Amino acid sequence: MICDDPANQNVTPLAFDLMHSIIEMRLRLGRLTIADATNLKREDRRPLVRLARRAGFNSAALVFNLPLEVCLARNRRRPRVVPDDAIALQHELLLETLPIISREGFGYVWVLDEVAASNVSVKVTRWTNRRPVLPARS
Repeated sequence: MICDDPANQNVTPLAFDLMHSIIEMRLRLGRLTIADATNLKREDRRPLVRLARRAGFNSAALVFNLPLEVCLARNRRRPRVVPDDAIALQHELLLETLPIISREGFGYVWVLDEVAASNVSVKVTRWTNRRPVLPARS
């Protein structure tokens, strides 16, 4: 959306700024919003939790805990293949994330293993956990 080249990693900061702006606008309108990004570093997840809190929504993290071999095999089938060493680094970050993500302020954390990830079916029946915003007392 920013530079017409999905492989251009030089615009990553701008792409995330745009994503956060869109998330903020959607939450302001009370819309179900999903940030589809790896977000394997705590500092990348923190703004998402803050945006949800500011808008009065709970946040949820969906973590795909897949073996490295599965990630590498699936990557090879993608139209734009990421280098194996980049996938290996992401997998290391995933392993560092698993023990700490539940303490990062997400309202819900779901960790899906290989079996669950291949058979996942989500039915959203009540998606808004928005808390009423009360006027400030004077």
